[in-house]
Amino acid sequence: MDRISSPKSTPMPRDGDILQSKLDALIRMAKSNEQKQNNFQEYELSLFNTNGLHQLLAIVLEQHRTRFKLSDVTLLLLDPEYEFRRLLDNSAQTPAWRKHLLFTEDKSVISQYFSVLRKPRLSNYSKHIHQSLFPETQSLQSVAILPLVRQDKFIGILNLGNRSPDRFQAGMGTQFLQHLAAVLSACIENARLQEDIKQVGLLDPLTSINNRRFFDQRIEEEVTLAHRNKTPLSCLFIDLDHFKNINDTYGHQAGDIVLKEVAKVLADIMRTSDVLARYGGEEFVILLANTHREASYEIAERIRKRIEETPFKVSKTDTLSVTMSIGLAEINGQSEIKTTKQLVNAADQAVYSAKVSGRNRVHHAT
Repeated sequence: MDRISSPKSTPMPRDGDILQSKLDALIRMAKSNEQKQNNFQEYELSLFNTNGLHQLLAIVLEQHRTRFKLSDVTLLLLDPEYEFRRLLDNSAQTPAWRKHLLFTEDKSVISQYFSVLRKPRLSNYSKHIHQSLFPETQSLQSVAILPLVRQDKFIGILNLGNRSPDRFQAGMGTQFLQHLAAVLSACIENARLQEDIKQVGLLDPLTSINNRRFFDQRIEEEVTLAHRNKTPLSCLFIDLDHFKNINDTYGHQAGDIVLKEVAKVLADIMRTSDVLARYGGEEFVILLANTHREASYEIAERIRKRIEETPFKVSKTDTLSVTMSIGLAEINGQSEIKTTKQLVNAADQAVYSAKVSGRNRVHHAT
C-alpha cells in the first residue's frame, strides 16, 4: 500500500528575511531617487549654461520631454509688448520646437490656472481646460501646469503632459516642480536680458534699425541658406543722393532727421522675412531672401519712388526732397556671385553705376 504523503507546508519567512526585503526595497528606492536627482541636476546645469534665448527654449521644449519621458512639453509666455516674439523673429530659421511655444498678451490667460498661492497644478487632463496649452498633442491623461513668476509677476507657464494617468497626481512632487519653475523663471528672465543686451549692440542708435554688425552676421546665415535650399538671395545697396549737401546746407541735425525718416520708410516697406540695416553714413542695405531678380527690382523701384515722393521736414521752415540710388545683386543657380563678399561688392558696384548714370535710379549688377 502506497504511503500517502502529507502536503508540504510553506515555510514562514523569518524576521531577518523580511527586514532584508525591506532594506533591498529602500536601497532600490534610494538609487532611483539618486538617479532622478542627478538627472535633474544635469538638466538644471544645462539651463544655467545656455548662451541665449534660442538655446534655452530648445532645451526646455525638446530635451525636457525626452529627458523626463513626457508626451508633450509646451511653454506659454506672457508677451504683451511682443518682446519675446521680436527677439525670436530675428532668427533666420524656424526651429521645430517653435510650434510648442505659445504666447499671450493677457495676464488672465495665465492666472486663471492658479490660486493666489501660485503653486504647480497637477491633475487629470481635461480637454476643455487644457487643450489650448497642448495644441499639438492628443490623448493626454495627466498634466502638470507650472507657474513661472519673476518679481512677483507672472511671466508664463510651463506645461507638462503625459499619456499615463498616474504620472501627475494632485499633491505629488509639487516641491520638486516648484523648484523647477523657479529655476526656469530665472533662466528665462536672464536670457531675455542677454538678448536685449545683444540687440542694443546690434542696433543703430540713430535710426533704431539693425546696424552693420547685425547685417554682417545675418548675411552669412542667409547666403548659407540660399546655397543649401537652392533659393535666390538678393541684396539691395542703397546710397542717398547728395547727402553731403544736406549736411552742409542745413546742418547735421537735418541730416540726422533725413536718415531717421528714410529708415522708417524702408522699415515700413520691408517684409518680415527681409533684413534691413544701416550700413554706414548715408548707406543702407537690404537682403531679400528667396526673391528673384524681377521681384527684387520691383521692390527696389517701389522704395526709390516712395523716397522720391516723401517730403522730409527738417525744420519749421525747411522741407526737402530726397532721392536715392540703389544697386542690386543676386545669388542664384546661374549667377557667378557665390560668396557673401562677392554679393556685397557686386551690389556696391551697382550702386556706383547708378550714381554715374545720373542718380535716383536702380542699377543691376552685371
